[in-house]
Amino acid sequence: MAYFAAMKRELIATVAGREVEISVEGGAEGRWQVGYAGEVRQVDARAVRPGTWSLIIDGRAYLVDLDRRRAGTALSSRLAEAVAVIEDARKKRLAAAAHREGLARTGEELRAPIAGKVVKVEVAIGDVVVAGQGVVVLEAMKMENELVAERGGTVTAIHKTAGQPINTGDLLVTLT
Repeated sequence: MAYFAAMKRELIATVAGREVEISVEGGAEGRWQVGYAGEVRQVDARAVRPGTWSLIIDGRAYLVDLDRRRAGTALSSRLAEAVAVIEDARKKRLAAAAHREGLARTGEELRAPIAGKVVKVEVAIGDVVVAGQGVVVLEAMKMENELVAERGGTVTAIHKTAGQPINTGDLLVTLT
C-alpha cells in the first residue's frame, strides 16, 4: 500500500443557485471521505478515461461524466445531470469578505505566459468572471494549460480566438 499524506479540502458547490459545503479528505489509492449535509460517506473513485469516473459510494456503483462548461462543470450519470460551480471554500469566503469591506479589486489583462496556440476561449464578452475561474486554454509544447483570472471582472474584450498562434506576452482577454 502506497503512502499518501492525508489531504483535506473544504469546497463550496453551487448547484441551481444553492450553495452546499463539502469536505473531502483522503485520496490514498482512490479512497476518499466526503462530508455533505452533516454526513460522511466513503467514496472509492477511479478515472475510467478522461472526464469519466467510476465511483463507489456506500457500496453502490456510479459512472459519472464531467464536462466543463462556461456556467460550471456538468456532472451526469444515468440517474441525473447537474451543472455545478465548485470553489475552494476558503478562497470564496476571503473574496466575499474583501468584497464586503470594499477591498476586492477587479479588472486585469490576461497575457500569454508562453508562446503556443489558443485551444479554447472559455468566456464571452459581457461574462462576469470570478477570481480563479478559467478564461483561456493554451497549448504549448503539446500540453494544454488553463489560464485563470487572478482578480476577476467583466469580460470587455477578447483579443485572440481558438486556433490562433500566440507569442509570449500577447494580450488574450481584458477584464474590467
